[in-house]
Amino acid sequence: MTAASNTQELDRSPSKKRLGLLLIKPSHYDDDGYVIQWWRSFVVNNALAVMGSVITDAAEREAVGPDIVIERRLIDEVTEVVRPDKLIGWLAEFDYAAVMLVAVQTSQFPRALDITRPFAEAGYPVIIGGVHVSGSLAMVPNWEPAFAGAKEAGASLFAGEFEPNVDELLGDIVAGTVKPFYNRLAKAADLGTSPRQRAERGLAAQTVERHYGLETGRGCPFICSFCTIINFHGRKMRHRQPEAIEAYLRDCYANGGRHILITDDNFARSPVWREVTGVMERLQHELNVEWDVAIQVDALAYRIDGFVDACKAAGVKRVFIGIESVRPDNLKAAAKGQNKLHLMHDMAMTWRKAGMLIYGAMIVGLANDTPDRVAEDVRILQEEIPVDILSAFLLTPHPGSADHKQAVADGVVMDDDLNRYDTVHPVVDHPIMSRDEWEALYWNTWARFYTKSYMKTVIARALRYGVKLDIIRSTFVCAYTASCHERVHPLDSGGLRFRDRLSRRPHLPRPAAIPHAIRQFVTNGIMLTRIGSLLFYAYLLELYLRVERARGRLDLHTKIRTTPAPVEPPALAEVPVAAAE
Repeated sequence: MTAASNTQELDRSPSKKRLGLLLIKPSHYDDDGYVIQWWRSFVVNNALAVMGSVITDAAEREAVGPDIVIERRLIDEVTEVVRPDKLIGWLAEFDYAAVMLVAVQTSQFPRALDITRPFAEAGYPVIIGGVHVSGSLAMVPNWEPAFAGAKEAGASLFAGEFEPNVDELLGDIVAGTVKPFYNRLAKAADLGTSPRQRAERGLAAQTVERHYGLETGRGCPFICSFCTIINFHGRKMRHRQPEAIEAYLRDCYANGGRHILITDDNFARSPVWREVTGVMERLQHELNVEWDVAIQVDALAYRIDGFVDACKAAGVKRVFIGIESVRPDNLKAAAKGQNKLHLMHDMAMTWRKAGMLIYGAMIVGLANDTPDRVAEDVRILQEEIPVDILSAFLLTPHPGSADHKQAVADGVVMDDDLNRYDTVHPVVDHPIMSRDEWEALYWNTWARFYTKSYMKTVIARALRYGVKLDIIRSTFVCAYTASCHERVHPLDSGGLRFRDRLSRRPHLPRPAAIPHAIRQFVTNGIMLTRIGSLLFYAYLLELYLRVERARGRLDLHTKIRTTPAPVEPPALAEVPVAAAE
């Protein structure tokens, strides 16, 4: 992909001045100090796409005056190397210019500061926004590590949602009066009147399956203690208009989009889920297209009348469910009262019978976790709930969450290196395990789940319940490879890793070019061989299981309990009123 594919240019009349905006979504560093980057990513960065749409709307509205043309360039660092010297050359073409580091998470903040420095030294304003800045200011404004180094790097910080404040910020850029800190948390976006999302073909082209993101709304009604979303976007559900969503989906279709990732934190609680699924179903018939839609929902969503059927009709093929734990004591500690363990089996089977691939999120390192308990939890997730794809997260007190706020209040010692707040590294002490034991348990959890034996089981279930086999094969193999060999979370992974030596973390040495290139070539060769052999093995399993199905023996391989696990309903907190069906 060329950088120009994410560049937008409007009227180039010589009588008008030009404002250039460089929007960068930073990645973060791995344990060796290299930026985590891929030839193609598995997940589209929809936050960057939404920001690009807001800038496009501002340009069309002539937000900074009729005599100034706004142009923008989008860079997702996960799939594009940031070269400040070349980008400074691009910015120099404009009368006014600025850099925006968007949707920055806590683990990405150190990388964001490293990107900031050369642009700030060249005299360009650099504004950092996203959940880290907003969540930190909302919950722990006096926690010193949150913004450490920002002033020295020359960064301005922006807290709050961008849509209602875009004109102010662009006006400050043109006027040369960008402020050191923007606290705009009090002014949330009215998504019903906000700029509609545009299809960003360049960003979709940087994903393995040409994914387009879709934000139908923001917020979540639940009160999970580890969550940052509710303290940034709020617990009140806000939504875009169905007409705007339909226009966006038509844009996606016109640009070759068939894979849609709905990025709402909890699509099931959107006030317009019926309208949105109705639009998607209608467009499938009208455009003669089969969507491949992924959604994220809570564990009780399957009980909403008509929801699962509507999702199936709309083309939903993948559902991500925040299970987090199968232990009542852990769920209570995480304020995950909406998860009812005695309903989990029925929940999974309802989605499975609808032909959905089931992703289950699991937190490793909750207060009562031990290696033996976690091993048993994995077995339950495989056999009794059961899920197809595990997404494990190491318990992390992210700035912006209630967990982090409480840890700060209690004086808990936490890592100052924010790069480690990526849900795969311990940043606090565990009450039972050492940090090394905890991290080893985390990676062992992936290895325990992603076995060849369980791949056979998952493929058998897909044949039994009509889940698409190509989705199962590729997702299982790629999740296994990322977690067990690349040692990154699958959500941070992609196809064909590259390690740019010039972007290595500043305090670490840069390796010599030729030996580094040889190491990358060998490493990627080994990884591609592993992936290819596993995919071939998965095809062989499928052929074998198809024969077993013809013999009437397929159910011997699905290994699903026919009755719910004998777990008594735990005494958990009631589901909040705001989350009621």
